[in-house]
Amino acid sequence: MKRLLLAASLLAVAAPLAAATVGGKVNFIMKRGQNPIVNETLVWLEPAAGRVVPRPPGKFQMTTRGKTLIPHVLAVPIGSTVEFPNDDPISHNLFSLSPASTFDLGLYRKGAGKSQKLTAPGIINVYCNVHPTMSAVIHVMPTPYYAFADGNGHYAIADVPPGKYKVVAWNEQGGQTAAMVDVGPAGAANVALTLDSSNYRSASHLNKVGKPYTAPPRDY
Repeated sequence: MKRLLLAASLLAVAAPLAAATVGGKVNFIMKRGQNPIVNETLVWLEPAAGRVVPRPPGKFQMTTRGKTLIPHVLAVPIGSTVEFPNDDPISHNLFSLSPASTFDLGLYRKGAGKSQKLTAPGIINVYCNVHPTMSAVIHVMPTPYYAFADGNGHYAIADVPPGKYKVVAWNEQGGQTAAMVDVGPAGAANVALTLDSSNYRSASHLNKVGKPYTAPPRDY
């Protein structure tokens, strides 16, 4: 009997805490005429203490189509590789000067394109050195707890162990905001966050060598 009780006690100690779901809604403060893309809002959790194991790295795609990068916002685990296929009949030159990852894929035509491995966490702004209107954002995530909001701003992050977390919401037009949340065995529902996009202004960027863009040749 003592052995059975000891085994049961050890099993209880070794068993992981049940994971739960953290959910809620992201709201926006906007001025008239502003239209942030709500389903491009990324929400993630950062534990207040301890370390977390990120999701396994994988392969992801960001496709050039119609002089647009699709998806416009992408979230990938740290260490992942992003492929940049080109579906356009013209050439592109994607690059980033972001501190989290600086790269220059060079000029390439239609086809499989180029790829880039992302080994540091952070936000990466991607541009085309040929077409100044092309842009995208890649989030390299060191935490496994993240999800995009839906078109109404609702989000749900599953498999979250109980504990105290900082919940962060980001949107390209709304910037970033955060709040602390205690996650119990039943999870945490109705965690509301508000992003202020009222001061957002679209701004032009420089090319990969830090100079203003010039008009590309007609076949580009």
